[in-house]
Amino acid sequence: MVDGEEFVSTSDGNSLETTSLSYRYKKNNQPFFSTQECVNPLGRSGSCINIRDCGPLIEILRRDGNSAGDFLRRSVCRFEGSNPIVCCPSGNGEFRNRSTTHTTIPTSQRDSTYFPIYPPVCGTPMANIEVPKVVGGVPAKLGAWPWMAALGYRSKTSSNKPRWLCAGSLVSSRHVITAAHCVHRLNDLYLVRLGDLDLDDSVPDGANPIDIPIEQVHEHPQYSDVQYTNDVAVLKLAWDVEFSDLIRPICLPLTEEIYNTDFTNALPFIAGWGSVYFRGPSASHLQQLQMPVVDTETCKTAFTRFKSTVIDERVLCAGYRRGGKDACKGDSGGPLMHPRHKVFYIIGIVSFGYRCAEPEIPGVYTRVTQFLDFIKSHLN
Repeated sequence: MVDGEEFVSTSDGNSLETTSLSYRYKKNNQPFFSTQECVNPLGRSGSCINIRDCGPLIEILRRDGNSAGDFLRRSVCRFEGSNPIVCCPSGNGEFRNRSTTHTTIPTSQRDSTYFPIYPPVCGTPMANIEVPKVVGGVPAKLGAWPWMAALGYRSKTSSNKPRWLCAGSLVSSRHVITAAHCVHRLNDLYLVRLGDLDLDDSVPDGANPIDIPIEQVHEHPQYSDVQYTNDVAVLKLAWDVEFSDLIRPICLPLTEEIYNTDFTNALPFIAGWGSVYFRGPSASHLQQLQMPVVDTETCKTAFTRFKSTVIDERVLCAGYRRGGKDACKGDSGGPLMHPRHKVFYIIGIVSFGYRCAEPEIPGVYTRVTQFLDFIKSHLN
């Protein structure tokens, strides 16, 4: 993440072969509660219990599906592992004319009905997000981006120290989405780190990260490393993650409001451990910045001279006309994050660009809404 120059391939993490284009890899709204008593988002008294035992919320989820996500998120009291404990209303109240029978979801239906497509608490950081308008990225606070994942690759020189070359985003208790070029023909990817702030283990940053082996890698079948298209992949972790203030998923753009948003001129965020300037060192401390989304035609014009590059509805472009802020080597696979009602949604995945933070040339991001079917097909 930078101040800007020329983009290079960084898949090997060591020597860099110069190319014209390259990839870039290398508490709010929570219910008040005291012990087991709570007040839900509509002001109704209730008790904090496992969502699987709360008939009214189960009925809302079954009936309204993804559109119930915001209400469910704001109903969460806390987590027990990856299971949300929600504020379940004591009486009929606002659930009049809805089923209020407290029946537990059958085990066989739990993952398909509730997890992992739409976690009820997603996209809610622990820390307040404040980004000064300065050139380049600024250090993130602990808990600001609890879905950030660092992808670890086997080192050629140290058997027990991974190389952190790409990023990704936790989207369920067991899945991370990233860029396809971070996994394409790279057999040395083996690890995901969650919950970290500074990747230098010797730095006391207050984080308590966990490292989880990767069980499966699903690269988009139409990914092209020539045209830089369909640059998305899903990683399945070896076991489920327990959510906490420092580890929780970002929301997929499944709501109708977010799904249908154009995003042009919006100011989403990016975060990553990438280079702080072109061909410079990677940042061990997580960096963050905010950039405007550029319309597709402007982006096409910027990349006209790169004949193999495809800029179409499958991508988003973001950056400042004057340059100076951008993703760079090491940021690949990380999220482009759009806030809506104090909840963050992943709308893009860091893909490629020309140099870093060059004037008039925005960065290019895989547009997540175009690949929801692919992503959801592997969240099982």
